[in-house]
Amino acid sequence: LFPDDAPDMNSLLRCADVAMYYAKSRGRNNFQLFQADMEGKALKRLALESAMRKALEQKEFVLHYQPQVDLVTGKVLAVEALIRWQRPDLGVVGPADFIPVAEESGLIVPIGDWVLRTACRQAKTWLDAGTPFRVAVNLSSRQFSDDKLVINIQAITGEIGLPPELLELELTESMLMDSREASIRKMEELRSAGFTLSVDDFG
Repeated sequence: LFPDDAPDMNSLLRCADVAMYYAKSRGRNNFQLFQADMEGKALKRLALESAMRKALEQKEFVLHYQPQVDLVTGKVLAVEALIRWQRPDLGVVGPADFIPVAEESGLIVPIGDWVLRTACRQAKTWLDAGTPFRVAVNLSSRQFSDDKLVINIQAITGEIGLPPELLELELTESMLMDSREASIRKMEELRSAGFTLSVDDFG
């Protein structure tokens, strides 16, 4: 608001831009009036986005594998691939601290592609060693909405030589509810291609 937030046009536009990004970070269908502390948050977000781009180049992301165990036999049936960011300055950073910004910035697409490839390579290593585990990977809403999703995943598994039944794709309930008919078609395509599907964050 002029003149409370800025004394000239350029400064006012910069403040409006900061408020817009803050509004986007809080989801759709809202507006935010500029506040001084927003600028610090926006700068922090930009710094995080820049650091994530560098992290992809420097191979700072790692996958941890959480076993899924049969409680009767104690046998490991599958594993879930969980991404962590091994930051040289901060140590291990959990996904809750960077995935939301990755989603907003679009970086979730190359990060998700890296996760898929890395998890599939690891699954192929276990398969070749005689201990085949199905590996579960979370898909982001941006990945799921991509028209070429099925082709891309088939290309990755085909390139690595991983049987599709050893890859499980985890989808969130909210992701599936956005466009139900299109989601059902996409899930049918994935199942027909031999991939296992599961719903995460159900309810």
